[in-house]
Amino acid sequence: MASRGVLWISPTSLQTKYLFAESLGVFGGSLAFTALGLLLGLEGTPWALALLAALPYLTLPLDLLAGLLLDRLDRRTLLLVGVWLRAGILGFLALLPKEPLLLLPVAFLFQAVLALDLPAWHALLVHLAKGRLEREGGRLQAAQLLGDSLGDLLAPPLLLLAKSLPFALGGLLLLAEGLLLRGLPAYPPPQEARREGMGLRALLAGVGFLLADARLLPLTLYALALGFFSILGLALLPLLALGGGVPPALYGLYPLGLSFGGFLGSLLAGSVGPGLGIWGGHGLKLLGLCALFLPFPLGLLGPLLVGAGGALGGVHLRAFRQRLAPEALLGRVQAGAIALFSAGSLLGALLAGVLGGLGAQLPLGLAILGLGLLFLLALGPLHPWRLEALRREGERP
Repeated sequence: MASRGVLWISPTSLQTKYLFAESLGVFGGSLAFTALGLLLGLEGTPWALALLAALPYLTLPLDLLAGLLLDRLDRRTLLLVGVWLRAGILGFLALLPKEPLLLLPVAFLFQAVLALDLPAWHALLVHLAKGRLEREGGRLQAAQLLGDSLGDLLAPPLLLLAKSLPFALGGLLLLAEGLLLRGLPAYPPPQEARREGMGLRALLAGVGFLLADARLLPLTLYALALGFFSILGLALLPLLALGGGVPPALYGLYPLGLSFGGFLGSLLAGSVGPGLGIWGGHGLKLLGLCALFLPFPLGLLGPLLVGAGGALGGVHLRAFRQRLAPEALLGRVQAGAIALFSAGSLLGALLAGVLGGLGAQLPLGLAILGLGLLFLLALGPLHPWRLEALRREGERP
């Protein structure tokens, strides 16, 4: 059965083997990048650490290009090509001498190819999980966060065993992901997307839709502000944790709390409606940022609640974009959202760095105030009744 020129897949759960495969791939990438950050830190190269932290934001134009490709070519094929390319890049990293000037350009190449991964999955889910986007999107996000957590935990001991080990193992895990994902159904783009040009207008069409569609605009602005204030509060998390009395050897519990909280929030997302998902997530995030003022170990509640709230609300916000985007713009809307919200997060991080000179708690306090004001301003346009009505409107026949 065809729908809008695209092979239609019957609504069903995303197969467990595909979730396992994605978790393996994220595990591999997390192993490599956690190990790379630790390696650069042990060598005392702050400039290299700063560049490593900036790499995800430097790929913003490539995020837009990835969306355009996903609306022109088979999305399953692009996902697989991206996975196998990243496997090869990590294998190359394992062989390179462990010098920052050699490692960082290759790490950037990995991030550039990674720009295909999330928007490809978000586009595929529209047809793999038709009508069950919150549940299946939550399961996918939970699998990704589980892999990320394992990478955070295991990368340091593996690096201490052998500098090349986390990169080599990461490449093998990505190779395994690609082999397991070969059974995904084909997902060719619709005819109307193929007839478009390849110019700047086509490249920015996804972002333009997010900002022009009257139904999505309040959600887009809300998500942009939410990301800005969240990063403003979390950018100086190491300083906040150390100021709260955490022993340096136990600081890893804070980023682990973010990942594990996100895992729990992702699993919960499919069990609640959009109103509770978005506003419950907002409340958890606000409580979590407040808890960061608490001393250790009570302060560990902070990242756990922030991670849970961010994942819970994020699944529901993304589901609206998946439901309301036209088929011909599906890839570009998903990639455009990633680029747009990453830009907002970059601004939040930069502002936190500027204000942090006056004290690490100042950006956190402003973030809490901002989230409180955002709740008051956005609750009207995004009332739970309106969200539910919009969700029903966006259900694809």
